[in-house]
Amino acid sequence: MVVRKKTNKKKDLIEKEPINQSYEKILIISVDRDNDIGEKAGITGPIIGLKNNTQAATKFAIADPEDSDGNCMFGAIKKYNELIKENDVEIVTLTGHSKSNLFYADKNIALQLKHTLEIYPATAAILVTDGAEDDQVLPIIQNYIPVISKDTIIVRQSKNLESTFYTIKKAFRDPFFARIVYGVPAVILLLFVFFKNSALQIIALLLGLYFLIKGFNLDFYFIKFYRNIFKRFSIHRLSLPFYLAFIFFSIFSIVKGINLFNLNTSFDLLFRTVYVLRAILLYLVLAISSAVIASIIDLFYFKKVYLLGRHIFTLLSIFIFATLIDFALQLIISEIEISLFITAIILSVIFLILIGIFTNLFNISSEVTVLLVGLSVRSKYGLLIGKVVDVDEKKQIIIYEERTNKKIRSISKKNFSVRNGFVII
Repeated sequence: MVVRKKTNKKKDLIEKEPINQSYEKILIISVDRDNDIGEKAGITGPIIGLKNNTQAATKFAIADPEDSDGNCMFGAIKKYNELIKENDVEIVTLTGHSKSNLFYADKNIALQLKHTLEIYPATAAILVTDGAEDDQVLPIIQNYIPVISKDTIIVRQSKNLESTFYTIKKAFRDPFFARIVYGVPAVILLLFVFFKNSALQIIALLLGLYFLIKGFNLDFYFIKFYRNIFKRFSIHRLSLPFYLAFIFFSIFSIVKGINLFNLNTSFDLLFRTVYVLRAILLYLVLAISSAVIASIIDLFYFKKVYLLGRHIFTLLSIFIFATLIDFALQLIISEIEISLFITAIILSVIFLILIGIFTNLFNISSEVTVLLVGLSVRSKYGLLIGKVVDVDEKKQIIIYEERTNKKIRSISKKNFSVRNGFVII
């Protein structure tokens, strides 16, 4: 007896039909929240595409091979290569802002992600991070696109690198720790050698200044001032002789002032002070003027001619205020009448107004002029958008090219401002 197995042809047909799945567009996201890529490699996000990310990651790894953000970018590139064979995938690196302003950092990331999704309308995202504070941007990304996966890149180290001896040895070679471990004791010992009884007071003064600077977070401004001064001293710039003149006249005026003050001990304190100030006033004016002239020359070198009016106003104002100071010093020791001093004040105000009218011709923050062409266009959070390519002075609008998609857009004067050499929209 043969048993026939019943088959459900309708059911077999259904099982054999291919299942239609939705075709996802996946965006692989690498995040540099504290903008190390921008500060160390000079690259602004969003960095879209495999080629751009490979170039940026390589450049950043060369600039700072020890930073984990570079490994994070290479991890995102690896994930892209794994998925591209069977999926519609794109890769992007989002950059934030410095740690001093994490609000701007998160805002930048949100703006860059929104801009990226306009170019590549992804339906899902894979977040690749180094496991540090970049994980905090996960909620921001999820506001715009669902995150279906998250990879954490952990850098492996050899046994030798993990040893305590190597860690301590490397720490001592670090400039920051070296200044503390070697520099501070060296300064203290030298103070006791050269100043003996006054060493403790000097140490207390230096520690007080250090705590004051650290307490009010002034070290950033001191470092910035130091870097701005020394990066200007280049033998290849025409401004170098004027910076050297600034140093020479400054030192000369201080030394001359101290010598004159110590020589004229027969006069009272007020007369000696006024006499010394009048004697060195010309050298101080020459010193400050030399620095301003050097800055004016550097404006052309750094392509910041939009600041020319401000520098010319400063240069001419130096001579006016120096004249007023000289008249005031003469008035103190009764060499001139007060009426002459008041006349000098009125004339100085008139001259300053005239100088202000003249230098306002170079002001690009109030009117739309051709001086705006070439300036970078940024958002109010620091995101680089594009560059000004043309202006319409009659309609008071600027025309700029977007950095990512090369689209040409225009914006009226009421919708942007000019600050620190950038067009802010």
